[in-house]
Amino acid sequence: MLAGKLFKVNTKERFQSLAEKLASFKVVQEDPESKINLTIEFSITSVTDNDLIGTIYWDKIIYLGTKDGKKPNVSTVSIPIFFKMVNEIMFLFILAKKPLANYMANEISKALFIRPGFVVEARVQPPVFLNYYQQSLDETRVAYFDQVDIPNVNVLALYGDMLSQTDLFKEYQDHGLLWYIVVKAKNINQIIGLTRNCVITMFSKGTLDDLVRYVFSEVAPLVLENIK
Repeated sequence: MLAGKLFKVNTKERFQSLAEKLASFKVVQEDPESKINLTIEFSITSVTDNDLIGTIYWDKIIYLGTKDGKKPNVSTVSIPIFFKMVNEIMFLFILAKKPLANYMANEISKALFIRPGFVVEARVQPPVFLNYYQQSLDETRVAYFDQVDIPNVNVLALYGDMLSQTDLFKEYQDHGLLWYIVVKAKNINQIIGLTRNCVITMFSKGTLDDLVRYVFSEVAPLVLENIK
């Protein structure tokens, strides 16, 4: 299973400039408990006029059991990142689960622009998300609704085939907004989970190239619908 999150980058800078900033960025911080120095730095794999591919190397402390008790050790996590221009808007896809992707988005914003706030969530508006769902009706497996107006109910969920044809789907649509779907992405023939804030999970045995292609060819255009 591969998972990541898509962000929007509020800048007009060229990718070569961003690559130079990332390549020169390195932060070393002392872990307060173990007193071990931990590093965040970037490696650039490729850069063109239209995209940038790299890796974040992030140190974290893990504790290993020994005969003398647990000992702290440094584990370095490699996190692939992909920048791409889509219709003159810059997007960033971070291959990590949502909490870590959010943290790294802020680190990238600080590395490029000194402070957080330039790398922001890429969001799909509810009507656009519903329309995308309706275009994938035959392949929809799961549907979640949020912002539910029923007291003490936070989320409504449906599982199964042909969900849109059920009375429950229509009833849930009256009480909340479609938030999360699991569909078979037509362009890459893979089972994909997608939320309105662009958390993307590939459940089937596709490749990273498949996932990245889906993110920029299908998800980014949904976000751009917000900007029209």
